[in-house]
Amino acid sequence: MNTNFSQQWLESVCTQLPGVESAVFMMPERKSKQLQPLAKWPSNLSWYSDFSPVVKYVLKKRKRVYFPQIMQAEQQSYDLFALPLLVQSTVVGILVVKIRNQPEAQHNAIFSALQQSIDWLKLINPSWWQGNEFYTLVVGLLAACFEQSSYQQGLVAMVTELTHTFECERVAFSEYRGHFNHVAVISNSASFDDRSNLVQKIADAMDEAVEQDNAIIYPDCKNRLIQRAHQELARKFGCGSICTVPLIYEGERFGAITLLRSEENPFDQQTLQLCQQTFALLTPYLALKREQEKGLLHKIFSATGKGIQSLFRAKHLKAKLATISIAALLVMGSFIQGDFRVSSDAVLEGKIQRVVAAPFNGYLLSSTVRAGDTVKEGQVMASLNDVDIQLQLAKFNGGLQKARSEYREAQSSRDLVKVRVVSEQIKQISAEIKQAKQQLDRVHLYAPFDGIVIEGDLGQSLGAPVERGEPLFKIAPLEGYRIILKVDESEITHIMQGQAGILILPSLSEHQFPLTVEKITVAAKAEDGANIFRVEASLSEATELLRPGMQGVAKIYVSKERLIWILTRKITDWLRLWFWSWLP
Repeated sequence: MNTNFSQQWLESVCTQLPGVESAVFMMPERKSKQLQPLAKWPSNLSWYSDFSPVVKYVLKKRKRVYFPQIMQAEQQSYDLFALPLLVQSTVVGILVVKIRNQPEAQHNAIFSALQQSIDWLKLINPSWWQGNEFYTLVVGLLAACFEQSSYQQGLVAMVTELTHTFECERVAFSEYRGHFNHVAVISNSASFDDRSNLVQKIADAMDEAVEQDNAIIYPDCKNRLIQRAHQELARKFGCGSICTVPLIYEGERFGAITLLRSEENPFDQQTLQLCQQTFALLTPYLALKREQEKGLLHKIFSATGKGIQSLFRAKHLKAKLATISIAALLVMGSFIQGDFRVSSDAVLEGKIQRVVAAPFNGYLLSSTVRAGDTVKEGQVMASLNDVDIQLQLAKFNGGLQKARSEYREAQSSRDLVKVRVVSEQIKQISAEIKQAKQQLDRVHLYAPFDGIVIEGDLGQSLGAPVERGEPLFKIAPLEGYRIILKVDESEITHIMQGQAGILILPSLSEHQFPLTVEKITVAAKAEDGANIFRVEASLSEATELLRPGMQGVAKIYVSKERLIWILTRKITDWLRLWFWSWLP
């Protein structure tokens, strides 16, 4: 057997069963006849010691085996299910599946699913099923269906083949829709009327079997199932023997098959079992074939309908509760109103910000404060080196003395021209001396008022040159703040001057600071990949703990709106814009 096919087959088996932990399929080698893993799931499975006892037991008993409660290190209970692959009473393979502990009522369903998988596996090797009536019948029916190009033609070929195989007078196939069976095809009839008495009675017999979830043979005195519809069908249309088998696919009712024979050729339990096994293998093919021929819209509506139906079953309690909760929230949101507020990032700034700049070109001598420090009015914040100014001042004083001496000599010699020239030089030197003294008075940089330094840290720049007008510090007062709100452009239409709001700061999350919108800028600014508008707001209340530069979140109250609109407005606006952009 091909290893790749075996691996794919085992993966299909494991994905269809809930709670599978691991599985292995073993076959004997040709030479040594020792069992070796041909396929395993998951594919990286390397530990087989848990499977050894059950494999030995299957080899000994040659029948299916169930080993309960195999404990793992994580205290999880597992069940081992094993089935042999028998060909003429010889074990040619063993399938072992480890599944999380299941209720005993589920064991037969698990064994049934595994047996169907084993039956399908036998079909790949003709030497395994040749001479076996069951596989010969399945292959014949599949061949008859595969030869047809459409689902309806396949049904016709199937019922025709069943009529000849089981020596029936008539075979009918129905699909289960809307809680009732609807006859889709009848052998030996190219067309038929759905409203005819025969078709209606056959459908009633199918409903009778499907509702009882059991196959029905009529007449059968030992069977305690209700057979009124079968009895009515036999009485009115002379059907001596009737057999109806419900068809199940993925736990759902798919349809039914009804076989009609003469009274001289009644159905027995062996024939019924053969029919059930055959239809169990044929039903998935029929379901897939029908699904392929459906249109896209039909598939969408069908999937939606199944999802809605599943909510009304006892197995889907969580889904029911979630759906009911969502529906209740939608209904409440459509009627209850709440506060519609616009949220935005916010930055705290002082109303006044003063820059302390370098008064002249020089070199930084010292710095006593840095960003975050509080200062008092008149406090020295930094000093510039005055050596160059002192030297210039001494030079200017010497020049002044020389100019005054020349001025006196010019007066004594009555040289009026020189007197005027030297007089102007004295005035120029005096102005330069005055300027140098003013620079000496401004060597020390003083705080203009009580406040906090929000920018400036010159501790690492001592001795560095500074240019006249270069900002060295930025100071803001400790009283009087404004809030800068960064409102997204999609929300700016809701903001108006005078609106109230609340500011929350991460460092003072227990406090809520009321604010009022004062000014809205008319131009947007790109920031962090979004267009934002700067909105200025004032604080109604402040505390000594506030500091310029603090960031937080502000919410501005706009109006009262329905909760459903408040929660969905952003996605609704986005969808409206997206649809509009795609319209021609």
